[in-house]
Amino acid sequence: MHLNSALAIASIAWKNVARKIFRNFVLALAVSLLVTLLVFALLFTKAVREDIDAAAMRLGADIVIVPPEAKSMADEFILESLVKTFYMDEKVFKTLVTLPDIADGTYQIYLHTLDSGCCSIDEGQVIAIDPATDFIVTPWIQGNKNLNAGEVFVGSYVYEYLGLIATAKLFGSGVDIVGHLEETGTGLDRGIFMRVEDLGKISKESMGSYTPGKISIIFLKVREGADVDQVVAKIRDINPRIGIMTRGSIGADVRNTLRDILRVFSITITISSVLAILLAWSTFTAMANERQREVGILRAIGARRHHIVQMFLGEAFIISFIGGLIGTALGHGLILYLADDFNLLTRLGAHSVLSPENILLSALSMFSGIAVCLTGALAPVMRLARMEPLLAIKEE
Repeated sequence: MHLNSALAIASIAWKNVARKIFRNFVLALAVSLLVTLLVFALLFTKAVREDIDAAAMRLGADIVIVPPEAKSMADEFILESLVKTFYMDEKVFKTLVTLPDIADGTYQIYLHTLDSGCCSIDEGQVIAIDPATDFIVTPWIQGNKNLNAGEVFVGSYVYEYLGLIATAKLFGSGVDIVGHLEETGTGLDRGIFMRVEDLGKISKESMGSYTPGKISIIFLKVREGADVDQVVAKIRDINPRIGIMTRGSIGADVRNTLRDILRVFSITITISSVLAILLAWSTFTAMANERQREVGILRAIGARRHHIVQMFLGEAFIISFIGGLIGTALGHGLILYLADDFNLLTRLGAHSVLSPENILLSALSMFSGIAVCLTGALAPVMRLARMEPLLAIKEE
């Protein structure tokens, strides 16, 4: 009995929605725009945070040491693959790697870009590594992980455009490209990796601002059971002038910018929600005024107040549900369309699959839009349902 009643109310609600298709479409459009904003904001935030966290995890280091003035530049290289060069004294590494809580340590030296015999890699970062201590690059190498004199590895981006050719030149000297990295989603993808021992073969003119005894960045792994924050505190006691980043603090500037973007999203979504509520209130107030006689007749032949409320809120649900579906599709389409305009979202396709979390976020956005519409419709619907049947029939 209850099922038949619910189906009858749903059928009546659908017919009423179809009667005023244009007016209801405007309300559905308002809901869809709100849901589009919600889906875009949630997926954008999730994508950026995952990108930062994934980049930090893929480096394989607990602590990253850079010159104090280079923290933002190191972030840009790690997260956005922007070419950077900065240096500090190699003695810093020799001091820190001997600390009792440090399990492993390695360093890298950032130089200039690669000029090959067939083409130019405009944004390739030449990076000198110590193969004996490295745990950042070699885990990503496919095949042979040994690096001998005159040989280099290349990142996935460089490999895609250069390939394993025999004519590559590094600082005017021929080199053998013997391996490439899998895609890491970090600045390593644009790297060309040579041995530190081969730096002595490069002319001073080609070295640019680099001088022997300098390094660019230090990667440290703490021993199992050691507290990273305590290790960081010890490092600051030893050398308070160096720049220190941990996995949680990598991308700090980007995280701060993201918080500002979220505030803008929050304000925009709040304004959109208020406008959607007002539009729903206006739409259902007009409906209530137009259909007082209809409601009075329904009440007179036995319909209860809750039947009237269910019928009108059913209409609001149908309108907002359609708007929610449209908004969900638009939100996903918008973030895919804009992905190439955000440096951190160039791999957004990996974040746009139908994962359980993305489905949950989309459903949350859609039902938030539905709730906003129902909230706006509730007041005029309740007023209409409380009217006496005779009074409702008399008033047109």
